[in-house]
Amino acid sequence: MTYIYAYSNHKTGLSRLRRMAVRYRELQAEGVEVELLTNDFRAVAAIREYGVPACTTIETILDIDYVAQRGDSLIIDSPEEDHGKLGQYVEMFAQVEKVANHCEEVSRFGEKTVFVDPLVDRYYVMKREEPKISRTLFFYGDSDPKKWIESAAKQWSGLGMELLLGSYFYPNYEEALDGLFGCLHEAESYREYVAYSSRVVTADAQCAYEAQAAGAEIIYLHEGLEVCQRELMETLGIRLLDKTDTGALKALLGA
Repeated sequence: MTYIYAYSNHKTGLSRLRRMAVRYRELQAEGVEVELLTNDFRAVAAIREYGVPACTTIETILDIDYVAQRGDSLIIDSPEEDHGKLGQYVEMFAQVEKVANHCEEVSRFGEKTVFVDPLVDRYYVMKREEPKISRTLFFYGDSDPKKWIESAAKQWSGLGMELLLGSYFYPNYEEALDGLFGCLHEAESYREYVAYSSRVVTADAQCAYEAQAAGAEIIYLHEGLEVCQRELMETLGIRLLDKTDTGALKALLGA
């Protein structure tokens, strides 16, 4: 059995879950018996949208061995501190892969360190040559705990962007955002809107990769990028804007 552990919560969003769902289906297509683990019970409802029928919820990265057994294989996509538990996993499991969180990350205990970006669903690749709807879709991310959108969007009147809501937005936040965008779309429609929009503005790297694979023009808002991520995005033709310069987007879109 191969277990994939994908971390998500109301601050980091579903990006790791979306890309590990791709890995899940790749392994399944190869005939590997695989199970997805996540630490967030709210992600269970979302996972079906990404082609995974079910997943098991655990508390943290430290609890993987409550489910997985000695001799199994493990893939970890998480930013959590493991307090040395990763070393125990390397001794316990037949193979351990850990998705790197930083460009310079190296193996600590003999686990295989992997760089997966851009790992995207073939759904988006297959939509690349299909006609796009002429619109600018804004997807900040799955969550906005500091309400950055509400403060920044006041400078964007007249841009006509359409907002794709995040799965972890606070209750009633939608009401505060109503009127700041041309229209609002529910989070459940994520795949459709990312795949069929002609332009996507986002602060979510996974969304940028998915929309790029689908053939959209991408504007990625960031707060500083590591060299490897910057080089990758530039190679893919993703336009980069400093997230702190909220006026830059308005200037770029010509309003």
